[in-house]
Amino acid sequence: MPTPPPDPQGEITRLGREVERLQRRTKIMAIFIGVLSGLIGGLVAHTLSRHLGASGLEATVYAGGSFIATSMFMLFIEEKLGLI
Repeated sequence: MPTPPPDPQGEITRLGREVERLQRRTKIMAIFIGVLSGLIGGLVAHTLSRHLGASGLEATVYAGGSFIATSMFMLFIEEKLGLI
């Protein structure tokens, strides 16, 4: 006895849910990459400012500012590319 053909409407619904799941995953990864880029920017700013003779508080301020600037820049680019 042959198997009945798959339900086309059910297949479309299943594929729609899969696409939504992948879009959600892409958005989460885009935000994660933006935050990690900010962390790298902050670490580089802190290391460079300490190397150039800044005090601990100054280096922390530079790192915090660089973290915010780099994260926002990455998230802005990702938004313009349609990832977020």
